[in-house]
Formats: sequence, C-alpha cells, structure tokens
Amino acid sequence: SDPDQLQELHATSACLKATASSFSALAIETCRRCCGGHGYSQSSGLPRMFAWATAAQTYEGENHVMWLQGARYLIKCVGNARQGKPFPSGLQYLTKWLSSSSSLSAPVIAAPADLDSFDCLLKAFEACSARLVKQADDHIRALLSKGTAQVVAWNQSNPWLIRASQAHADYLLLFHFVSVLENEMSPGLRSVLQREVVLYALWRIEQIAGSFLETGVLTSESIKTAHKKVVGLLTSLRPEAVGLVDAFGHNDKMLRSALGCRDGDVYRRLFEWAKKAPMNQKEVTDGYYKYLKPLMQSKL
Repeated sequence: SDPDQLQELHATSACLKATASSFSALAIETCRRCCGGHGYSQSSGLPRMFAWATAAQTYEGENHVMWLQGARYLIKCVGNARQGKPFPSGLQYLTKWLSSSSSLSAPVIAAPADLDSFDCLLKAFEACSARLVKQADDHIRALLSKGTAQVVAWNQSNPWLIRASQAHADYLLLFHFVSVLENEMSPGLRSVLQREVVLYALWRIEQIAGSFLETGVLTSESIKTAHKKVVGLLTSLRPEAVGLVDAFGHNDKMLRSALGCRDGDVYRRLFEWAKKAPMNQKEVTDGYYKYLKPLMQSKL
C-alpha cells in the first residue's frame, strides 16, 4: 500500500532480473565451453538451456532497459537525499558513503587479508556502488548545467547509469548471500557456504576490476590477491562441486542431458542416444545411394 515501497520493489526487481539472467547465460555458456565438442551437441542439453537463458535477457524487459529503470530510481533517491529526505530501506547503505567527500575517495580494502572478511567485502561492494551512483549523478547534473535537455542528458549518461545499477545489484546479492549464513546450519555446510560467498564476491571483483580500481575502492595489489584467492577457493570447493549441484534437485528428466545424468555414465549414454537418431537407423544412409554412390561410380 506504500507507493515508495512499490517503487523500490520495482527498481530492485528490475536490477536483479537483468543481473540474474545475464549471470545465467554466462554460466551456461562457460559450462558448454568446458565440455568441448560434447557441450555443443544437443545431447548435452546445454544448447537448449543456453537458448532459454539468452531469451530471458530480453523477455519481461530487455536487460539494459531493466538496469536503466533501476538506475533511474537510484538517481531519484540521491536527488531526494540532497533535499534532506532519507534513503529508503534498501538504499540505506548509500547514506554513509555519500555523506562525506572522504568516503568517496579512500580505499576500502588496503590489506589483502581483508578479502577474507565478509564485513570488508560488503563495505567494498557498498562503496563501489555508492561511488558509481555518484559518478552517474554527477554526469547527468554536469550535462544539465550546460543546458542539455533532460532526456538527452539521461540518454548520454546511459553507460554510467548501467554501471551504477549493476553495482547496486552486485551489492544486494552479496548482502543477502551473507545474510543466509546467519541461519542455523551444520558446521560442514556453513564451511562450504562461507567459501562460496567469498568466491562469489572475489569472482565479481575479478569481473569488474576496472570499476573497483576506477572508484578507488581497491588497490591493484588487492585485485591481484583476489585472483589468487579465487584459484585457491576453486581448488578447495572442487570436492564439494557434485554435492552442491545435486542440492538443487534437478532430475535427469528435467535436464535431458547425456552429460549431466546422475549415474555419470556419459559415454555409454551418448552412444545409446546416438543410435536412436534418425540418421543412424540404417547401416548406410539413403543419401549415400542417392548422391555419393552414383558420383563415385561415374566416369568423370
């Protein structure tokens, strides 16, 4: 019933829809490449999943449009804050980072050891988001001060706005991942999920290292350390990979993949599926008798 909450819900949903569907398509394509030629085969199930995932980046709102809708709300809230109005609940983290000039310049993580700390990682993502939001707001205001029409100023600021919206989504995802760890769970599960959360944060730092460096949130040494830690975490989590994937409960009927079946009998299943293909129902295909044999027996 609160219009302000509806606006925040819409903006948050728009940011997260775009980010989640982009991550999904990227992850499926990465899996496909890791499987080599088998991944390209329809029997892997990955081409079908990729087609579905890439479509999700367009339907229900093209992703760049969704990020821009989220960014419009971010800029609106920054403008309200200049007039003394508080940030809504989901944007409260912007208050401390936009309240002073020192918060917009100093590195947040200077010691590489801090990359293992949830608190430090959250602060880094908060600061990166806040500084990119301010960059986008400053860019729009600079254009408006030169007499640029508002709609033109917004359109010319799209690259800054999209980066700000993406950074906000990154922060929200990390915040909620960390929040899940406050729930009761076994020590073994907690250990695995803690490493997963750190891996996600450091992977995103790798992906958008330019934003963290440009905004001064991280130093180049911290970025190098993040890369080393990602490799270490992948090694650490590899024995847990099958269990983590099985935890989603996707059954063989749903996956329709010769590579992803629960029994792991990949090559026997690939061979059995290949025998069922229409072209493999005869020892020699009709095309041989119709096209190749006459050509091979002709006198050219």
